[in-house]
Amino acid sequence: MSTRAPARSRTDAVRNQQLLVEAAARAFAEHGLGVPISRIVREAGLGKGTVFRCFPTKDHLVAAVVRERFGELAETAESLLAEEDAGKALRSFMASTVEVYIGDRGFFESLSLPPRSHPEVREVEKRLIDAVEGLLKRAQRQGVVRADITPVDVLLLLGGVRQAAAPLSTAVPDLWRRYLGLVFDGLAPTRDEPSLAPPAPSREQYEDSTRSPARDSPAPTERDREVHP
Repeated sequence: MSTRAPARSRTDAVRNQQLLVEAAARAFAEHGLGVPISRIVREAGLGKGTVFRCFPTKDHLVAAVVRERFGELAETAESLLAEEDAGKALRSFMASTVEVYIGDRGFFESLSLPPRSHPEVREVEKRLIDAVEGLLKRAQRQGVVRADITPVDVLLLLGGVRQAAAPLSTAVPDLWRRYLGLVFDGLAPTRDEPSLAPPAPSREQYEDSTRSPARDSPAPTERDREVHP
């Protein structure tokens, strides 16, 4: 009995943590990161003491959800590395990413907030950047994309596509595809290719941009940070 009890306790803890992450992912995707923890706990069918044992703060819960989303994007990019047509592969990844940005409000909000700087999130985001770099280099070798474009350029531009289409997303749900097409065409090399200025942000600059909230992002309140409702 004494051996089985700790094992069962660990199993329950893993199960409860996954229930919380799944409930949070659904709530954040639809309503954004402002959803109170009390609602997430209720939808997960757990008690408030359970969430405290699994996640010390709301930021830790957000980070767990964000980590899963980055992992899914990394898997998408990695799966496309075997595609023969590098341009098609890159465009497919770009479209998939914008669809995630549009369909998951909370994930997009998190891109400029501190939870993205959690070590476990940064690790999987680096994996994503590596995969995007692989897609990009293949497209550049095939002459589809200009040589001075970086993975950071691509990821930042995809956020811009989402933002450009957002005001009319209800009236014209597929408007983002128009702007994605414009962005992708803009990546193509030209005969007289001028140098882009300033240079693309480095990986370090991109990753460090999450150490503090962006200037145009709402500052999280104490209620946002706390776990207990």
